[in-house]
Amino acid sequence: MLISAAILGWIGIGIMMLIALTFPKLAKQNQFGFIHILMALMYTMWLPLPLAMNSMIEREIAQVGMIFGLAYLIMMVVTMTLQTGHIIFAAKNKSGISSEHLMAMLSEPFELMANILKCIWAIFLAVGFWSSGNFIMAWLMILFSLLIVYFFAMLLDRSLVKQIKILSKFKGNPYLFNLETVGFFLALVIYSSISI
Repeated sequence: MLISAAILGWIGIGIMMLIALTFPKLAKQNQFGFIHILMALMYTMWLPLPLAMNSMIEREIAQVGMIFGLAYLIMMVVTMTLQTGHIIFAAKNKSGISSEHLMAMLSEPFELMANILKCIWAIFLAVGFWSSGNFIMAWLMILFSLLIVYFFAMLLDRSLVKQIKILSKFKGNPYLFNLETVGFFLALVIYSSISI
């Protein structure tokens, strides 16, 4: 399983790099649906990683963390696939009907909640790596888990009817999201590849 997880992990990283390299051209051609389905495939390739991390760390805490990791990845596959359908439908049927509310429902709170689950997974991974004596990976996971404050503040801001001024200062940054995602999974894929 570890070899398969590492290979699929690298395929996911490759898809992320492909998206990054072709994004300007695809965006210019309004191919956002294709970008989102590529992202759904990328997250699909990473689905075995929580199981692999659980197998490699061999601590009970990794089993609990695996649940959060799988939930995060499944949520991201689902939201990217649903967003693809919505984007393509909206692009093909320019009926003048505003569908921003549907995109807001499919992306912002759902993806923010998923990212909170990823941060919780990172906390469990950090504890598991620390107890296994792998302090470099533990510190990396601690760094990634700190983003829970950022994601939680944005989720609260998007979930409250009456805005709280300090929460509105937390703005979504797609570049930060994508850099954090590629950094997180690159660290896990490199670790799983080295541990085979």
